[in-house]
Amino acid sequence: MPSAYTSNTGIEKPATGEQSGTWGDTTNTNFDIIDTALNGVVTLSLSGSSSTLTTTDGTVTDGMNKVIVCSGSPSGTHTITVAPNGAEKIYFVTNSTGQSVVFSQGTGGNVTLAAGESRIIHCDGAGSGAAVTDFSSTMAASTTFISNTADGNATALAIALG
Repeated sequence: MPSAYTSNTGIEKPATGEQSGTWGDTTNTNFDIIDTALNGVVTLSLSGSSSTLTTTDGTVTDGMNKVIVCSGSPSGTHTITVAPNGAEKIYFVTNSTGQSVVFSQGTGGNVTLAAGESRIIHCDGAGSGAAVTDFSSTMAASTTFISNTADGNATALAIALG
């Protein structure tokens, strides 16, 4: 049985007895993938009107990063298609371009970030009908403040509702 890959992050799972004497390279790549998926930040320099944010099995790719910063000078509204459409993803996204950026994964719903906006988005990985939703819009509080004393201990928590 050959290696298999995890469905959301593309981490290689070597089959029993496979890669004897060479599995260390696969393991190191897997740790790089895990590190990128947990805390990776990528800046996408956008141009034109569309691009693809891809996760590729067994190699570190832009689609594995947790934080996506959109920069550059797109020619108008720019659509980023998340691929593959069968992978579930959660991204923290900032749009630093002067145009709107649309995140799409399939024929389901999309999320549009206006210039200067930041959002938490979820790609549901439902295949050709996959949808992207905005977690930010469902959060109850728009702002949270924690007051600290001089020694760093929190003394009060205040939530400002939008």
